[in-house]
Amino acid sequence: MPIWKSESRDTAGDAVLRDWRVLQTYAGSRHFVGRCARTGPYRVSPPITSFSSSTRTGVTRDGLRFVLYGPPAREKGLWQLYWLVATWENKVSSTKDITGEYLER
Repeated sequence: MPIWKSESRDTAGDAVLRDWRVLQTYAGSRHFVGRCARTGPYRVSPPITSFSSSTRTGVTRDGLRFVLYGPPAREKGLWQLYWLVATWENKVSSTKDITGEYLER
């Protein structure tokens, strides 16, 4: 199983994400992509291991917590650039947007 590499700025502690999306790789790992409310830049999370829809909080393989704040980002936006770089660095060729599975019901 490949190891998802994250840059130190991507894993610099817990985050509240605005303009977020959730994407899944061909290998099945799921990742948050969004703009960090605290620091401003977009982030790509390590693989998600659990998610609570009641608190909209996910925990990643590295033990970081990500809170989804507000509505998801538009289908096309700056988040795509960050996701593209992360998939290129991790040699991921196929992904799927699964944001709809994380919307409030």
